Amino acid sequence: MRATTTPAQSNRSTRLRALAASTATAALALTLVPGSAAAAEPTGDPVVVRIKVADQAPVDVATAARTWPTKLLKTHAIAVDGNDLVRVKRDGRKVKGDRKRLRHGDVVRLVAVDKERATKRKRVQPRVVEVPTTQLKPGKRKVVQQGKPGVRKVVALRTFHNGEPVKYKVVKRKLVKDPRPRRVLVGRKPFTVPGTDGLNWGALANCESGGNPKAVNPAGYYGLYQFNVGTWNSVGGSGLPTHASAGEQTYRAKLLYKSRGRSPWPHCGRLL
Repeated sequence: MRATTTPAQSNRSTRLRALAASTATAALALTLVPGSAAAAEPTGDPVVVRIKVADQAPVDVATAARTWPTKLLKTHAIAVDGNDLVRVKRDGRKVKGDRKRLRHGDVVRLVAVDKERATKRKRVQPRVVEVPTTQLKPGKRKVVQQGKPGVRKVVALRTFHNGEPVKYKVVKRKLVKDPRPRRVLVGRKPFTVPGTDGLNWGALANCESGGNPKAVNPAGYYGLYQFNVGTWNSVGGSGLPTHASAGEQTYRAKLLYKSRGRSPWPHCGRLL
């Protein structure tokens, strides 16, 4: 299968060819021979430095001492833009700041830097919400809602040095579609409260609500054991009792019995 070339890749290739051509033009204008940068230090101007561009052969050029390297490149028609790196090595070591003014034997290396902005859409895996229940055997699992993945838009900046990728940085992330969680019921043993398991909780529930965990009394009582919201919260319940499973309602009723006895059920408590 034939490889395809993106516009950005084509632009980078064109730019590198242009740099190579400008370096070749500079070489034709020289009277120095290859390797002359290693010659003895001249007694005066000019000094001799070596230019390296992309993958081309190095070129030795003469220039005035203490010339800035960028100026030297422009003098030889080698284009440099604001992103490019102009590096100077002296005796095998990089130099910076004012020390980059050229001396005899320096090596000037131009690194063509291109930056490309890329946008991708990535799947966001849904989380799994496990809901414990006494309506299933302990350890048994049942999926009650299938999850759906979401979508996140990712914007990244890729940096190339002489056409080779050197850096990938994510600059923006945005969730454009929320994932829907996967809900799973997980069976567990009923909650137990010491000293309450031998009582007839079924009879109490039938008396209070007809055994209906969703029962609602207009006076503000809910569920199997007709909790009001304040009492439900006092034994650790959250939300409304009718939103909890029958097993949790029984567990909270046992906690209430342990602290207050039959008194919360003045009419039906005798059946326990």
